[in-house]
Amino acid sequence: MTTREASTLTSTSGSSSLRLDGNLLSKFRPAQAFNKGTPGTYVTSLDFDDTGEWLISCSTDDTLQVYDCRDGKHSKTCFSKKYGAHLARFAHRHTNVVYASTKENDTLRYLSLHDNSYVRYFRGHTGRVTGLEISPLDDTLLSTGGDDTVRLWDLKSPNAQGLLHIPSASLVAWDPTGLCFCVASQPSGHLSLYDVRSFDRKPFSTFHLTDDVFLSRYSYPPRMPDWSKLDISNDGKLILVATAHEPHYVLDAFTGDLVARLIDGRAVGRQLPGAGPGGSTPSSKLGAGVHGSGEAAFTPDGRFVVAGTGGDAGGIAIWDVGGAVSNTSGVPLLNRDKSLQPIRTIRPPAGAGAIPRPPPSSTSAFGGGSTTTNQPQQQGMDPCAVLAFNPRYAMLATADQNVYMWLPGQV
Repeated sequence: MTTREASTLTSTSGSSSLRLDGNLLSKFRPAQAFNKGTPGTYVTSLDFDDTGEWLISCSTDDTLQVYDCRDGKHSKTCFSKKYGAHLARFAHRHTNVVYASTKENDTLRYLSLHDNSYVRYFRGHTGRVTGLEISPLDDTLLSTGGDDTVRLWDLKSPNAQGLLHIPSASLVAWDPTGLCFCVASQPSGHLSLYDVRSFDRKPFSTFHLTDDVFLSRYSYPPRMPDWSKLDISNDGKLILVATAHEPHYVLDAFTGDLVARLIDGRAVGRQLPGAGPGGSTPSSKLGAGVHGSGEAAFTPDGRFVVAGTGGDAGGIAIWDVGGAVSNTSGVPLLNRDKSLQPIRTIRPPAGAGAIPRPPPSSTSAFGGGSTTTNQPQQQGMDPCAVLAFNPRYAMLATADQNVYMWLPGQV
C-alpha cells in the first residue's frame, strides 16, 4: 500500500467496511471510557493485538488491563504488584503478552492471559527497559534499556539471541517486513537501521536528526524535546519520531531526509522538556525513568499521523503526511521549512469529559447490544498522553488516567 492509497478498515460491529481518509478521521469521537486504575495513577502504554479485537494497557498501579474492542468492554485485570508493569505487547496470539518489569529488576516477563501464569522470563537488562517491540514476521522480540544495550530475543528461549551495545539507545521499531529494525538514541540524535539477519554488523544506514533553526525560536541554545515514540509506516517509507512536546518529525526511511515537521498539535507529554535521556524528572507523573509508550502514531495505511494535543482537553490532531508529500490537491500543505499543520484538530466539547451515559435499553456503538459504560460523570476528559491506532478496525485508543476508545460518528 502506498502513501497515496487509503486503507479500508472494518467497523467495530463488523457490518461494514470503512474507507480510511481524512473525512473518516475527522469524525472520530470518544465513544467509551474506562477508569479501571487506582485513583491518582497513570496509564503508561497501550497496544492492540494483530486482530484488532483486543487492547491492553499498563498502569503505574502495577496492573495490566485487557479490553474487548468489538464489544467495547473491559475484559480482565492482571496484577503485577511485585514486579510492576510497563510496555505490554501482545504476541501473535491475543492470549499472550510480554511486558517489562519496573520493580526489583528489569526482567521481561512473558505472560499467559488465559491462566495469568508466566510462560518465560527474559533476563539480561540491567537498566530500565525503555523500548519493547514484537516482530511483525515471527516471535522475535526487540528490547532496549538504560543499560545502553539492544537485545534480540526469541519467545521460545529465555536466552538473548543477539546483543548490541549502543550508547543511550532509548527507542526501537520494526519495519513492516520484520527484516530490519531501527534504534533511536536521542542524546546523540542518531537513528540507526539494522538488518536483523546481520545485526552484529554496523547499521546499514544512520541518520542524524537535528532541528536547531526551528527550535531556536523557543529556546536558546536550541533544545530537542524528549523523544517518546519511534514508528515506521506500514509501507516502510516513513519514520515517525514523536516527541513529548511540539514538534513531531516524519523522515524518509531511505534517505533520512526530513519529510515533514508536525506542528500545532503539541503532545501532552508527562515529562519536563530537556529532562535528559529517558525523560525522567522528579516532577514526572510516571516516576523516575518511566515514560509513556508515545502519544502519536501512523494510521494503518501510513498516510496520516494522529497525536494528542496540548492541554487538558483530551483532543487529538490529524496530519495528512501522504497528501503533503504527493500534493495531489495542488494546494501547498507544507511550509518552506517543511512544517505541516494538522488537517483537523478534534477537541471534545467543554464539560464533555464524561461521555454521556446511554439509556439502559440503548444499543452500544460497538454493535454488541445493550451495554453499561464506565465513564466518570463528574470530571473533564483526560489529556491524550498515550495513543494507539487499531490495525484492523476504525478505532483508536487514548489514555492518561483513564482509557478512551474513539470511533467515527455519523458513518
